Amino acid sequence: MAAHFWRCVLAIELALAVAIGLYLNAARHWPKSEAPLLILGALALLQFLLIACSFILAPVLAHEHRFGWHRNLWTLLKEYVYFSVAQFRMCAEPYWHLRDIESPPAGQPSRPLLLIHGVACNRAIWRPMIAHLRAAGFAPVRTLDLEPLFPDIDSYTAGVERELLRLQRCSPGTRIGIVAHSMGGLVARATLRSARPGLIGRIVTIATPHHGTAIARLFRAPALLQMRPGSAWLKSLNTLQEPVTIPFTCIYSLQDNLIAPARSGALAGSQLHELRGLGHLELLRAPHVAERVVAALNQAWPA
Repeated sequence: MAAHFWRCVLAIELALAVAIGLYLNAARHWPKSEAPLLILGALALLQFLLIACSFILAPVLAHEHRFGWHRNLWTLLKEYVYFSVAQFRMCAEPYWHLRDIESPPAGQPSRPLLLIHGVACNRAIWRPMIAHLRAAGFAPVRTLDLEPLFPDIDSYTAGVERELLRLQRCSPGTRIGIVAHSMGGLVARATLRSARPGLIGRIVTIATPHHGTAIARLFRAPALLQMRPGSAWLKSLNTLQEPVTIPFTCIYSLQDNLIAPARSGALAGSQLHELRGLGHLELLRAPHVAERVVAALNQAWPA
């Protein structure tokens, strides 16, 4: 479903780019051979403007001052590249299927993990991270698609719990670790309320709005209403789980273009990694983020 969503987004972007490119080509009386370059340039510009808007809106909506323009510009440029790559991967996921890690290397114990993506995404975003987890010897590692795209967050918990139980059947007696990005961290926490005690051993969240994000105020979907700062859903969740009662690690960036205020990524009682210079999707690709994820998981299952 997310693949279809992002194909529609890409189709709209491409249609606008074609219209802009053909208009400029006709207005400037350039050779027709220049039209494809103009269309590609317009497509790149539209995607760049989309990301730029998120960098501008996030701190404005949260009344938050962020760092100087030169650092934000560099973060914006990197996030634009990573967004473009992630968009392609999510569109291609049904045809370029991400393979789970089914079993640990010979002679190594099971260290089972479940990876949970964020809103409007699919499992394809985990490609860079799963390569690091494979190299670190974690297995079995499963990913799942949260579908449909924009329902109440609690509606995902039954599916997550089924995946956790499947992992436990593969690794009897072993607690399951969760690595979650963005809204996926809230899904993991919602699942924690109903999951059998002892099923989940550690949760690592990356760019999760534990206290909401101002960007969510722009949308009316149920999940995004729940992610608004001060929402009744978040207040209820945080009353129950803050400070945390199981091993918990929060990784977040002070320049996240979708989480504002940025320190919403921190949860009381958890191990915190506060970073700079990383956008929302770059957090899933940066090697030093993967190193922190592996280090946190190694505390639960020493290599």
